[in-house]
Amino acid sequence: MKKTPFLLLCCALSTPAAAGTWETDYSLFLNNYYGYTDYASPYNRLHKQNNLNSSVNFYGQTSYFFNQDYSASLVGYFMADSAKKIENYNQGIWGEEVFALADSPYGQISVGQNYNVAYAFAVGAPNIGAYHINNTELTNFITNPNWYKKGHKASYKTLNSTYINTDGASLKASYITPTYKGIKLGATYVPETYSESGLVAKDSPYKDKSAYILGAYGGWDILGYELETSLGFADFDKNDKEYSAGFSLYRKGWTLGASYRKTKTSKSDYALNKENLFDAYREGRAYNIGLSYAIGPYTAGIAYFDSKAENFANHDKIISFSNTFQYNKYVAFSLTAAHLKSEGENNDLKNTSKGYAFIVGLELSLW
Repeated sequence: MKKTPFLLLCCALSTPAAAGTWETDYSLFLNNYYGYTDYASPYNRLHKQNNLNSSVNFYGQTSYFFNQDYSASLVGYFMADSAKKIENYNQGIWGEEVFALADSPYGQISVGQNYNVAYAFAVGAPNIGAYHINNTELTNFITNPNWYKKGHKASYKTLNSTYINTDGASLKASYITPTYKGIKLGATYVPETYSESGLVAKDSPYKDKSAYILGAYGGWDILGYELETSLGFADFDKNDKEYSAGFSLYRKGWTLGASYRKTKTSKSDYALNKENLFDAYREGRAYNIGLSYAIGPYTAGIAYFDSKAENFANHDKIISFSNTFQYNKYVAFSLTAAHLKSEGENNDLKNTSKGYAFIVGLELSLW
């Protein structure tokens, strides 16, 4: 099933061109980060204090325009990362999205490996640099025992995002309506949730089940303020239901944003199994809030992320202060200071784990 998007790519490249126009867009990013970390016991013995992380990111899109109203596109995103993905929720050292798009006056249809409509619409705390407060890669530098992924085993005892990311980049089909008075709606169908980039329970059978996801986005200019809002809902068959909401408000360089997510089971879902200490993590909540200011090429901001399991004491708190300077269109510098505190009541969190990280980054855009 995972190879289907690549078959779509081959078909698209082999189809004879009709009358119309082709457009191609692509970019290559190289990111290099050095981080110094100060760990509190008991986890300082597991990691060195000096860390170097490099990643290569490629984005490409080929579009065919039949006319000004109708077009078809093939989109690909690929990432390779040097970080030791030992105890975090990332996909590993390799990740990809490959999907096809069709645009018309009646909306947009996409099929392939990409993220669902609720995730795509989501807004919240402002993103600054590469180490965002939401879906953060901070765990490349600070271990979080609540977010664990090693090989094919994954366990998330708290939500790692305020966006609905449980299905990750699993193969899916989505539809997004045209924008009407600043509002657009979307729906996603996931035949099988095989991705482990965001699963909220270790052994629940998400990978064998389908999912239905709805999303809504609104964007307006009100009295000089740029307001964005988002709503999301997901039903992961027999596993859980998820709800999300967020907003972002911008004016004269200032951006204030926040988002919230809730996961909950019902009587029709597989029963919670608190004795085995895995299934109960399907119920939880997470929120973030942040404020940033941009002046010319410089942006600075502070943000907070809080995630808690409903049935256990597992609890994560992250606060970060980030700065970026866009030297030119090819080169950017970043500086981030962050603190993570994790709490739990089971064996892998016998005590509170916490640590500080100070990360310097060089971000290069080659194309």
